Amino acid sequence: MEPKLYLRFEDLFDHKPTMDELVSLLRGIPLRHAMYRLTSLNQCLRVVMQDRLQDSGKLQEKMLAMHLDDECLARLKVRFPNARCDERPIILPEGLLNVMRIVIAGGDPEPFPVDEDDERIRYLIGRACLMVNSLLVSAEQAQALQAGTKNDQRIELMTQWLSSFELANPPRAEHLIPRLEIMYRILLRAPVVKARIAERTGGFDLEGEFASRLGITLEHWLFIVFTLYAYFLNIGSALEPDPNYMMITPSILRGDSAISQEELERVLAIIAAAPQILKEKMVSVRGTDARYDFVEFRSTPLVALEDNKLVPTDLTFMLEKCHTGVQWALHDALPMKLRQSLFNAWGALFEEYVHWLLGGMKTDPSVVYFPAPKWKKNGNESFDGIVLKGGVMIAAEYKGGFVARNARYSGDSSIFLADLDKKMTIGCQQLADKIGSAFAVEETDRWELTDMDTATVRAVLPVLVLQDHILRVPFLNWYLNQQFQRFFAEKKIRPGVVVRSLTVILIDDLESIVHSAESEQFDFIYALQNRTLRDPDVLGGLLEWLSQFKEFGRKPSARMAQILEQVTETITTFLFPGSRTHS
Repeated sequence: MEPKLYLRFEDLFDHKPTMDELVSLLRGIPLRHAMYRLTSLNQCLRVVMQDRLQDSGKLQEKMLAMHLDDECLARLKVRFPNARCDERPIILPEGLLNVMRIVIAGGDPEPFPVDEDDERIRYLIGRACLMVNSLLVSAEQAQALQAGTKNDQRIELMTQWLSSFELANPPRAEHLIPRLEIMYRILLRAPVVKARIAERTGGFDLEGEFASRLGITLEHWLFIVFTLYAYFLNIGSALEPDPNYMMITPSILRGDSAISQEELERVLAIIAAAPQILKEKMVSVRGTDARYDFVEFRSTPLVALEDNKLVPTDLTFMLEKCHTGVQWALHDALPMKLRQSLFNAWGALFEEYVHWLLGGMKTDPSVVYFPAPKWKKNGNESFDGIVLKGGVMIAAEYKGGFVARNARYSGDSSIFLADLDKKMTIGCQQLADKIGSAFAVEETDRWELTDMDTATVRAVLPVLVLQDHILRVPFLNWYLNQQFQRFFAEKKIRPGVVVRSLTVILIDDLESIVHSAESEQFDFIYALQNRTLRDPDVLGGLLEWLSQFKEFGRKPSARMAQILEQVTETITTFLFPGSRTHS
């Protein structure tokens, strides 16, 4: 989903507030009470965003009625009498997280929550969200969107939208949970995959290092973190949430499950923090824009309040601890000399996951996948993967890396592009060079591939598969295609072969493609090629394009559904060991 056209403070009050005014508004607010309110609101928002059957408009309507004071409501009714709450929202995750940061920094940690103060705190939070909405785009940023060429403006939009799109389009649990099962419990334990990772990293054992450095097995880490996430989802309807699931008390949570006290404490020591600890971390951050950078909350998505009660800053941050959180938890526990080995292992595991997805497709037999094909000339790996159907070839490179924190959240396009070019644009150059070699106009310059004949290929679709979720942002595909075209401009290709525009596919979208290809025989190769013909600059969003095909996004793949059922049963057996023998 795209970020909404949210209502701002100046839309109601005709002047833009300052950050000082916002901080002053919240200074001294009872920290515990405000955090309970803020985290509960965000929880409800995330439940609606995960469950499309829930009514986001009704939720916004209820939140506005409870959190806007009489003055704000009166102005809203006069100025926007016909606006729908889901189309012009006020309370959004981005705003709530910004308010949380200010509350933690300047709230009063002493008072305990009291009912008599609830109305005042609710109204302060509502007005603060309006003010935050006004501060998300600075005057300098607004001016940058009007300056320069159209391409300059696209780059500015891409940079300014990074954080918003990342928050508005979190990974979906039904995608992420099977991915964890496949990557960590199937592939990471497969001898051939372990051997490849060891060869690439000089013997680095990701699963073994995780257990020894963090004092808990990777498997149990995943089970416990997912259990915490699933617990908070049990609020049920976002309109009438069950207050019993808005927070957890660790000593009660374990119950009769197989979660040991020691393991739970080890997990919570990493993913939970008291407000004072978060405050200290926030003060030390340099080089990023606080309006967009929520790494402290992502790193420790649980906040410890009174009586050892824990509340989630954002449910999507909890879910991330099952995936990218694995890498970063181990990264922080490793000595510097081993961290590059971790990144290399992570990249190799990501490539193996894409091979598993595409190589195991149960679909039209005319679609053939070649994982890591080699050059006949020297036996070295050519492309990361090739998909072949008739005369159309997808030539793909896979990049499992992540854009650096300062590049993600600085709001500075030059910093973002520098890191993007360093980590992702290299894939564009690799594709251009390899396609140029495989289809060179001169036979003497042409490199042949083992186990496949490219003589019948008439169209090549260069594809870059990325793992970093923040790169879903608009214009990212356009920008990387510009880089690919620059590298490819001097290549001379044999007659009869056309090389299309670069397609960027995020791993979540590739999973959706595989689901549809297996369940509905979705011809994704036709769809991807047709997009480059209709939109050669690849300015439109990939999901928007794919969604116009009736076979896309209707049913889950039987193969992936089986994996989801398998991991659900495994976690259930772990939590309730008496129900079935746990393997």
